[in-house]
Order: sequence, then structure tokens, then C-alpha cells
Amino acid sequence: MSRFLYTLLYYCLTPLLFLRLLIKHQKSRQYKEQRQDLRLAERLAFFDNRELDNKEFTNKGQANPIWFHTVSVGEFIATLPLIKQVMLEYPQFPLLITCTTTTGSSQIIKTFATEIKQGKIFHVYLPYDLPGSMRRFLKKTQPHLAIIMETEIWPNLLHATQQMNIPIWLLNARMSARSAKGYKRFKGLIKTTLQEFTGIAAQDKLDAERLIQLGAKAESLTITGSIKFDIQLDLKELEAGHELRQQLNWQDKKVLIAASTHQGEDEILLNVFQNLRQYYPQLVMLIVPRHPERFQSVYQLLTASDYTIAKRSTPVRKGGSAIDILLGDSMGEMMRYFSCADMVFMGGTMVPTGGHNILEPAAMGLPIVYGPHMFNFNAINELFIHYQAALQVADGADLEKALHLLLSDEKRADEMAAKAKQLIAKNAGAKDKILALLKPYLS
Repeated sequence: MSRFLYTLLYYCLTPLLFLRLLIKHQKSRQYKEQRQDLRLAERLAFFDNRELDNKEFTNKGQANPIWFHTVSVGEFIATLPLIKQVMLEYPQFPLLITCTTTTGSSQIIKTFATEIKQGKIFHVYLPYDLPGSMRRFLKKTQPHLAIIMETEIWPNLLHATQQMNIPIWLLNARMSARSAKGYKRFKGLIKTTLQEFTGIAAQDKLDAERLIQLGAKAESLTITGSIKFDIQLDLKELEAGHELRQQLNWQDKKVLIAASTHQGEDEILLNVFQNLRQYYPQLVMLIVPRHPERFQSVYQLLTASDYTIAKRSTPVRKGGSAIDILLGDSMGEMMRYFSCADMVFMGGTMVPTGGHNILEPAAMGLPIVYGPHMFNFNAINELFIHYQAALQVADGADLEKALHLLLSDEKRADEMAAKAKQLIAKNAGAKDKILALLKPYLS
């Protein structure tokens, strides 16, 4: 497929993309105090500094910004140590941080509220990959260097940066076998696009090989490991998690967190929880859906059970009924939730979504269980299973057995958690390797 046909198809699909945004926004109406404004114009790069809180941000009289693009919350949190290091070592550069999801935007604004107000950071959505939108976006922001995280391969974006002589790096790049198979259908377009990157830093050898097979230049590719191992735990969030546990009167309970669940997983978790409670009455559960528009439907599912349910968004009254299940219907509090827990089930793995990042709970010393669909994190999955630092299960019955094992054998659970923590420390260092690659563009 040529870039012309790709662009034509994208133009045809754009109205559907806007419709999807509107539907998702409407579904989250029960949580309108948490949800972001739609800011639809930004999706086509129609924005103005005066329309945002970043009123003091300007390229006049200072260096052009370093641009970081992180798709959503997970990518942003993983990139945070790198962003903070760039801010520390190269304060002459303002930063531009983009994302594509409302949850990602919320997390960026929450993390850098002060810097945004001071004009040190400018945040906006990355526009849709249309030629006019991308040119307009780059002309308005004029980045000195573009940094794209993980697997964001947008043909019109890459073509526009090349035309405007903007160096662009793909960092922490990953390419699962499933994604590579999909990209091969458009190998001509993908090859051209990959070769327009100034450089690519891949997470591991397999990712690098797949990228080269798709057309990336071997000489522009470096293996740095995953930046997600360079985790900085927020001590305030850890303490807030301990306080939440006390608030819920869960000090003497065994807390299972079902993190980032997707449609089809909540029913499985509830059934497993019901079966395990017969043997472990001290077991309680914290369930956190991945997407805010699902908060209400998951709450309805939980309230149909015989358990006492509470929402994170509703303050828990002291002296009230003992809470069996807490619905984590808030955004940007995942580290706090992990800190409240004793064991983790990672969502997006019992359904073919591809999983989510398990490294943060691993760094916190928690035993982790996940399902068969972990293809987005294949290298991390293989590493953790090889070192017996996590448990991978096949289905709901297998999940119940795994959690039963961790609940009945605390020594086994502690050993598994300790191995996970050790793996984090052993594999850290990608951030420094990446900074070394970027140094020529920042000096």
C-alpha cells in the first residue's frame, strides 16, 4: 500500500474516529468530574497556546522544544524517568509532551501541572496521521528533536519530519510477532516509514530482528533493553496506598488487585474470587478496569453479587460495613492501588489484548499472575517465567489454582516476589543507554 492510498483510507475513517471518541465520552458520563474535555480540534492540530493553560509557552527567545510522544498512561509513566533526566540535564529545552488517549492526557496534566503552568512543558494531543494535520502540528510546535515511544509508526508523521529536517527517534521500540504479521501486509509502506526514523532503540534482540525484517536499517538500530525497568517508585504514592488500606480496614486482609481489566475478564475474576472466599474468608479484592467508560458496567456486575461493594470515587465511612470488593474507578492511581495490595492479577491477558506492564508491581515486591495473552510483552514474559518470578495461567480455573497456591504458601509467594524485584534491578539501565544515543542532539 502506498502512502497516498493509506492517506485516502485515513481520511475516510476520520469521521468514525471522531464518532468513537464521542461514544466513549458519553459512556463515561457517570464520571464526568474525572473525564477530560474532548478537545476535538487538537485531533486535527487546531490549537493555540492561548486556548490551553500553557499561556507562557513560546519558542521565541529560547531553544525549540524536545518532543516526547507517549501513547497513553503506561507509556508515559515508563518514559517519566527519561523525561525528568532530560529536564535535569538540559534545562535550556522546553518540552512538548503528546499522547492520544484521554487517560494519558489526564496523567500528563496531573504529573506536570506546575511545569505546564510555568510554560516549561506544553501538552497537547498528537493529531490524526493526516498530511495537513501533521504539517500544521510540526509548524506550530517546531520541535528540535522528536522522540516517539514504543510502536508508533505513522507514515505521514515520519514523512513530515523528514521534509522539515526534524530528527526523530523511535525509543523503547517493541514489535511482537502478532504486530509484525499485521505490518507485513503493508510492507512497502512500513519499510519506507521505518527508514525515515533517524534512529531506533529496540527493547531486545527479537524486537530488533522483526523491525529489520520489516525494513528498518540495521545500521540505525540499537538494542538498549526496556526503559520500563528503570522504575522510580513514588514514595508519596506508596504511603497513600498504605493509608488507603487502613481506610478500608484491610490491614488484616489479603488484598488481590485485578489491574487494568478488560471486557470479559471481570466476570472471570468475580467467579474466582467467589470460589476462593470459601477457603480464604480474609481475601478481599480491588478491581481496576483499564478504561473509564467501563467503570459503571463493572460496578453493576459487582453489585449483582452478594458482596459489599464500594467505589474509590465514593468516600468510605468509618465504622461502616466491611468492604469485600473495591472498584478502582479513578485514573492515575495505579501505583497507589498496587501499594495497597498483597498480590496482583494483570489484566488484558485472559482476553487477547496482549497484556500490560507488570514491572511496576514487580519493583514493589508483589507476586504477579497473568493469563495466556502476554504477546505485547513477550520478552518480559519469557524473562519472568524463566526465573520463576511470575505465574502464567491458561484460563479461569488455572487462575484460581495459582491464587490458591499463593494464598496457601506465603513462602512461595514471598520468594516469587523477591525474584521479580531482583529482575528489575538486574535489567535496569536502558535510560542511560538511550540518553547516550540522544546526547549529540541535545548538546
